[in-house]
Amino acid sequence: MSLLSAAQCIIEDISAVFFPPSCGLCDQPVRDRDSMICGACWDCLISLPEPMCEICGMPLSAEVTPVTPVCGVCLSAPPPYRKARFGVVYAGNVRHALIGFKYYGQIHRRAALARLVTETFDHHFSADNTDVIIPMPMHPRRLIQRGFNQVVLLGESLARHTGISMCRNVLTKIRDTPPQVGLPRAQRVKNIKGSFGINGNERIRGKRVLLVDDVSTTGSTISEASKTLMHSGAGSVEVIVLALRTQNAILEDVSGKEQSDGIDDTGGL
Repeated sequence: MSLLSAAQCIIEDISAVFFPPSCGLCDQPVRDRDSMICGACWDCLISLPEPMCEICGMPLSAEVTPVTPVCGVCLSAPPPYRKARFGVVYAGNVRHALIGFKYYGQIHRRAALARLVTETFDHHFSADNTDVIIPMPMHPRRLIQRGFNQVVLLGESLARHTGISMCRNVLTKIRDTPPQVGLPRAQRVKNIKGSFGINGNERIRGKRVLLVDDVSTTGSTISEASKTLMHSGAGSVEVIVLALRTQNAILEDVSGKEQSDGIDDTGGL
């Protein structure tokens, strides 16, 4: 063992004594730092049930046959993205961790939340079919207030996991939209319309784009962002979102009533 490796082991041992590893979602102790999420939290995660729409990723009723795995909304008004998938339902400790991560600077939760994103990618996407990762942007005013864009941090982790490059400044937020919490879908769509711009469309022209976001409610923001990317020359857009806030009767059955505490914790979606 080299001196450097020995020193690293000593530092890790000391760190484990004073800063024992804990779950990134609930803060309970875990066996080692690689665990990131404890067994209890894994057991409580609520995945979106199947069957699901092959386009928007929303659960379908049991009456829909596998021959037509597309929801009525996507049939009547296809979204600008090719496919969207969500990691888990926005509830319980996932919701708690995301609020802490976004609004209270709890950066230590990044690894656990990023793990949920990479697990979702491995299940639903392929690095062979993706050219570039694009994180959902924040308006500069909000970015200054918060100090960081949590989606960029998640996107960086996904880029390292997949080997796909990430362009963090291609998609921009050119209009600071008002808080979306509690608003109906029609108002959300109106608020978000025309709020995105492109900085250097040559970086996405003809490319297969994977748009990353942390939370979605109605899908209005991912649709508007995807439309902007497609209009700017992207070859295709797929969307991966860490958590879906319940707006679906099937999800309500498995996750309980949607929580609301007045915090605009929907990511503007």
